Amino acid sequence: MRSGRRALNMIKYLILMLTFMCVVIEIIQIVVGAVLHRLFATYTVFIDNDFVRATHFLIAVGIVLVFLSIFGFAGIIFENVIMIFLYAGLFGLMVILEIILASAAFSMYNRVDSMLTRRMNIAIQKFFSDRFMRASFNHMQNEMNCCGIQSYADWANFHPERDLPNSCCRRVDDGCMPHERGCHAPMSDFIGSRTHMIATGTVIIIVFQVICIVTAIIMGARLSKYKQQLRAAGMSPGPVTAPEPIMTEKPKY
Repeated sequence: MRSGRRALNMIKYLILMLTFMCVVIEIIQIVVGAVLHRLFATYTVFIDNDFVRATHFLIAVGIVLVFLSIFGFAGIIFENVIMIFLYAGLFGLMVILEIILASAAFSMYNRVDSMLTRRMNIAIQKFFSDRFMRASFNHMQNEMNCCGIQSYADWANFHPERDLPNSCCRRVDDGCMPHERGCHAPMSDFIGSRTHMIATGTVIIIVFQVICIVTAIIMGARLSKYKQQLRAAGMSPGPVTAPEPIMTEKPKY
């Protein structure tokens, strides 16, 4: 009986440590999702809504898993079998959602180039007619130190009667000296690297969470078996066994 309790304690402390690490990882996931959302929102003209929704989903799943981990933490401390199995089941459901997120992120990563080409062509066509498009394109060219889509020659193709925007110019002292590189390549690296980070980061989190689920199931099964053994031996399955009364009646002299 003591050896069973000792093994159960080892599993208990292990899963408590893993659950605490899960809470830390989920907090990091929420912070990363918020940062990526802010970055993607800056270039919302050039990316599809799926990319922004992925950051929303990342934040939402992280918040749910933080509270779920705290619930599991309580179940493990109080050695409640129902809470432990419920924690493992709900955690498994959230892992399925994260697998969907990782698959979607890998799919989005593979279409970054085509998406940027399509979106940038629309934005450069509407540059002089749409103030929002103009502000977004200027911001991109200033931040990325680039000009046009593939090169500054794109401006002559789309707007032959117009001068280059000031955001295209490296120097304007003796006329506009445009940036030589276009904006497609740096934007592809920028969006692609962050999308790939969502995909690979989610996969790493999933692997760690599966370990947490497996250990929780083992803990629940061992705890259930241990309590059954205690009941069979006529002992209380709770953490503290109530003492029996020493005597039920006064002694007679």
